[in-house]
Amino acid sequence: MKKLFTILALVLTVALCASFAVSAETYTELGEYTNPVTVDYVPATDDTTTVVYSVDVAWTDLEFTYSAGTEKWDPTTHDYTTSKNDADWTNTDGSITVTNHSNADVDVTVAYAKAAGYNVKVDVTNAEFTLESAVGTAFDDADAETVTFAVDTAASTAPAADATVGTVTVTVTAAN
Repeated sequence: MKKLFTILALVLTVALCASFAVSAETYTELGEYTNPVTVDYVPATDDTTTVVYSVDVAWTDLEFTYSAGTEKWDPTTHDYTTSKNDADWTNTDGSITVTNHSNADVDVTVAYAKAAGYNVKVDVTNAEFTLESAVGTAFDDADAETVTFAVDTAASTAPAADATVGTVTVTVTAAN
């Protein structure tokens, strides 16, 4: 049985070799034979007029904190009184960094709007700028700007509870 299997495998191998030989060229003399190897070159299409926008906007935590003071028990009035002496704003800064990975310049505008019913004034620094395109720069060297936010504690009225006291809008447009 093993001999029969070996003979069958040998016959199949010879048949396969013969089928490959049919597709090869036949040479009747000894020597060197050459055949050109060709490549079809298709030039790159000109897509440099297509603008691709890719802008990263990285936000820090824009949650500000106001501590209203300390409530203390007053045994003579049987009520809590709030000491405003230790009331204070803390954690009053934030920022947004905008990075341009586009193949075109972009204009950026950042605006803060107070929410109705709240008087928390936030100063915005570097609210308008243009970022140059990333063409010819390494990824980490793309043009970027940082916008900073700071609560104007002297001009702000503290909210009475946790609240959304405003919104920040980042607008990115094609550069003029």
